[in-house]
Amino acid sequence: MRNLILIINEKNNYARHLGATLVSILKNSKENWKIHIIYENLSKDSMEKISKMVELSGSELNYIKIDKDILNKFNVGEGTHLTSIVFARLFIPEFLKLEKKAIYLDCDLIVLKPLEELYDIDLKYKSIGVVLDGKKDQESSLKRLNLNKNKTYFNAGVMVMDLEKLRDNGKFLNTIEYCLNPDRELELNEQDALNIIFEADYFSANIKWNYTHGNSEENNLSLNEIGIIHFTGNSKPWDCKNYSSYKNIYWQYLSETPWKGFLEENKSFKNIIKREIIKLKLKTRKIRYLLKGKK
Repeated sequence: MRNLILIINEKNNYARHLGATLVSILKNSKENWKIHIIYENLSKDSMEKISKMVELSGSELNYIKIDKDILNKFNVGEGTHLTSIVFARLFIPEFLKLEKKAIYLDCDLIVLKPLEELYDIDLKYKSIGVVLDGKKDQESSLKRLNLNKNKTYFNAGVMVMDLEKLRDNGKFLNTIEYCLNPDRELELNEQDALNIIFEADYFSANIKWNYTHGNSEENNLSLNEIGIIHFTGNSKPWDCKNYSSYKNIYWQYLSETPWKGFLEENKSFKNIIKREIIKLKLKTRKIRYLLKGKK
């Protein structure tokens, strides 16, 4: 079986969001998976719900608890919605010592195509396979990290991992050391560090496998072309203020989980108006961007 890893801290109801991600994977896969869930805290009730979902699909499930004392050593970048659980992905090669390859996914995304297609890509002898950020986000991150503008910057929320190579070259261990250095300022946490350590050691996968708000501005894919919709940033589809045109897809998959019946968070008339104004502004900006590119 192919290996899939997700990480979770149940804070802010992330168990149900993981549920939506998981059902989207299982429903659209052609084969069964060996699913590893690394968690800091997860209630017995949530574990039972997740276990039942996986069991019914025919896939396997493995829970891995990470010691909170390990995570407490890391400092989370100021102003982000993230918690220290994000650093758990850096321990994947050691947690899965007997495995050769795996896919890591954030749990704020929805998978729309068979994930086996991504898993089986040729990494061209690179340690990881990732998708680049949009051009504007890349420029911003490179400037923030004081890196050469000719370099590139990737999103670490979707990663294909050559676990054998990663254990041999120790680059995840190097990334951990980099993150723990008190002199480092990493606004986007381990993602910043991964981009520095894996400067040229990654394969750039097709944008359809990590389609975000940022990279969608210059890559207008139709829904049937997208493999993974990733709801990056502070605004998530379960929040009324979220303006993603794909948020209904999250709710569609959530309705097929044991968490069906939940309603939007922060719903109010004021937030609905704000959301629609932002959507209109973004639509206008995207049209200007596309027209500018055709000149």
